[in-house]
Amino acid sequence: MKRTSDKLLAEKLRPEKLRTEKLATVILAAGAASRFGTCKHLIQQDGKTVLQQRVESVRSAGLQAPLIVTGAWHQEIQLAHPDFGLHLNPNWQQGLGNSIAFAIGQLPEDIEAVLLLLGDQVAVRAEEIQALCQHWSELQELTCAHYRGAPGVPAIFPRMLFPQLLRLNGDKGAKALLNKYAGKMIPMASAAIDIDTPQDWQNWQRAQHTNNDYTNGEAVWN
Repeated sequence: MKRTSDKLLAEKLRPEKLRTEKLATVILAAGAASRFGTCKHLIQQDGKTVLQQRVESVRSAGLQAPLIVTGAWHQEIQLAHPDFGLHLNPNWQQGLGNSIAFAIGQLPEDIEAVLLLLGDQVAVRAEEIQALCQHWSELQELTCAHYRGAPGVPAIFPRMLFPQLLRLNGDKGAKALLNKYAGKMIPMASAAIDIDTPQDWQNWQRAQHTNNDYTNGEAVWN
């Protein structure tokens, strides 16, 4: 039943129906992953790296190839994926906010909005990215996921907020902007799932063999 509903949603939100030609996508993959102990973006599932699966989800949603911000593991990622649009943030140690600001500075001047996605949000599906794009295309306002009782990424920021994104620094990311400006929020429990530790990855692997629908955003870890 769930696969059928996903298929129907994908049909409703076909890429050609969405205004995505001026929408850029940024995948944030610059951190050191110190709790994981190695480059979590290059761990594999079904013969594909986590980062490759994130890129495929973006492309399957009808979006252009993403700009991928790298940092600590840039060389390793570049070796594994030389064809990806990698942009090394020389100041990645300054935190997620700095990487977001760096990414905004790399975007073409004609971009109207940017979709921000974390490289380790392994459960977010192409259909959910399409749903975000659909609402942004209709409303032209900050559109984001909603999970754990608050707005979060993935999120689409309109160009009017680029100056504030450019001023971000430290580890807090864009949370304050999401809290202040979020317009349409789409329930997306899958976005609460990310990979910080080897145990997280093991739990996620086990979850692939269950009927977990992520209804509370943390069920996969229970």
